[in-house]
Amino acid sequence: MKKRFRYWLDLRMAKGTASMVKLLLIMVLGAVVFVTVFIVLFDIYEDKSIYALLWDNLRSAMSSSFPASDSGSLLHIVLYTLLGLTGMIFTGMLIGIFSSAMRGKIIALQKDNPDIVEVNHTVVLGFRFGEYALLSEMIKAAEEEKKSIVVVDNYERTDIEQAIKENIDVPRNIRLTVINADTTNANALKCCSLSTCKAIVINTREKGKTIKTMLAIEKLIDENKRPKIIASIEANDEVFSDEILKEKGVTMLHSGNTVARIIAHSITQTGIYDALLDMIDFDNYEFYFEDKKEVVGLEFAKVTLSARKAIIIGIYRNNTALINPNKDTVIKKGDILITFEEEPGDLYFENLDNDDELVEASPIPLKPIPELTIFGINEKINTILDELPDNVENIRIVSSNNKDKETFISNNEEYASNIIYDNRNYNDEDILFDIVKNSKHVCILADSHKKDEEADTNTMVSIIKLRNIKKRFNLPFTITAEMKRENNRNLIYSKNSEDFVVASDLSSMMLAQITTDTRRADVFNELLDEEGSEAYLKTASEFNVSNIELKYSKLQRIVYSFGYILIGIKKTNESFKIIRDYNQNIELKDDDQLVVIGEE
Repeated sequence: MKKRFRYWLDLRMAKGTASMVKLLLIMVLGAVVFVTVFIVLFDIYEDKSIYALLWDNLRSAMSSSFPASDSGSLLHIVLYTLLGLTGMIFTGMLIGIFSSAMRGKIIALQKDNPDIVEVNHTVVLGFRFGEYALLSEMIKAAEEEKKSIVVVDNYERTDIEQAIKENIDVPRNIRLTVINADTTNANALKCCSLSTCKAIVINTREKGKTIKTMLAIEKLIDENKRPKIIASIEANDEVFSDEILKEKGVTMLHSGNTVARIIAHSITQTGIYDALLDMIDFDNYEFYFEDKKEVVGLEFAKVTLSARKAIIIGIYRNNTALINPNKDTVIKKGDILITFEEEPGDLYFENLDNDDELVEASPIPLKPIPELTIFGINEKINTILDELPDNVENIRIVSSNNKDKETFISNNEEYASNIIYDNRNYNDEDILFDIVKNSKHVCILADSHKKDEEADTNTMVSIIKLRNIKKRFNLPFTITAEMKRENNRNLIYSKNSEDFVVASDLSSMMLAQITTDTRRADVFNELLDEEGSEAYLKTASEFNVSNIELKYSKLQRIVYSFGYILIGIKKTNESFKIIRDYNQNIELKDDDQLVVIGEE
């Protein structure tokens, strides 16, 4: 009977709050009826009707009142004490039930996904703890405009919200909503209102998950009103052909390839990574597209040298970005100027009718780099080797794992002849010194076999050892390191001839930029492609402009005569700067650097 009663009670309680309240009421009413029957049987009540007696007893129970010592006979006191205890138990349990129910409801509301009812919002599918550059840049891009951003991933909503709160300052004009859902499940994504959104950013990075997410999106969006879809993937291989991506309106960013290219540039040009970050973030200047009919029929050289309050870096023609085209390229009808400016529309021209002929300077010779050392081998190694400049005479690749060499390095005869494979464990500082003593540049690649935090820890240990060797033996090498997490970069960061390329930072910033204008993807691809014009750091002495005072417009013209478009200046121990006043006098020292766009 005891087991049966407990089983029955469990079933009642499992039915929820209403069933438990009903059970309590039955218990109280039973006690009231029991006490009333006793009072009637022993005739210890005043001249009241049976209904009045029931009501008084129920009121006593509900108020949990206890009888006084002189309120009647001992039986009367005992019965009404029992009634008071029953009422007290009922009240306590009722409060507990409602409190538990309310707490459960609040927790459920926190966990349950709200249905997005807005339009023209941006949906970010994929969230990574420790990576906040994408959301930060999207918030910067909005400026004071009201904007709604929906972040979706299969983590607890409260965990994501807390991480965002601790690392990102979200202004009042931004409504940021977190959805707990599997990005590859179309039914789970229904609450995001993908059919009415302005842009979808697929930030899952993993090849398989990105493909599944794209297929899930296709089931929910309207073919006649497709939002912009921007996807990031770490793998360098082609997921879909360009024709399929164009048909579906998808812009694909290969973040792994992008990071590898930036590492290759940073190895021999310390400081270029920070300059690129400044170029791509939303703080000052950004890439825009300006349709200026007054320049149709003019040569690109005249147009770019006459531009004011903006830097013209190329032409957008037939859906293709032409970065730093030949100086005699004529601007055609329908061509759009690719500009680098603070606000769209700032661009104007000065002296467009100037017929001064540009004198071409001799190409800047590249100084030979005797030896470059790369520690570690991962999936980025082939792109890095392809992107390295031709003036690197020897490349030493150090790895204690021979399987990595077989797995990641392709048999490319183009650079196989000048590669030295060094199969040593470099944990010992003496071995480390022997490896880097003849190097001009040192690169540390993240260990692909370890998790992000562990890989970054190993990288930081290597950096500390290399710094010590560099100081002890007064060696001139620079250090470029691949970091997985932004916060780990901040722990080890130093301005002393070192670059720390964070795998997520640059690609996240590019994603945010592409979200506002998908044409920017073509610009970034051209700037980072091994063919054509790219961003470089050149010293003032290479352009023969050191230790002399000249106007910025004159400096721009001299740099362009060498085949480069001047973007900004990076003086020694100072950050990258863009000069707004073209009449400003500039004086540079030999080692001051110019950020330029050109072919070599």
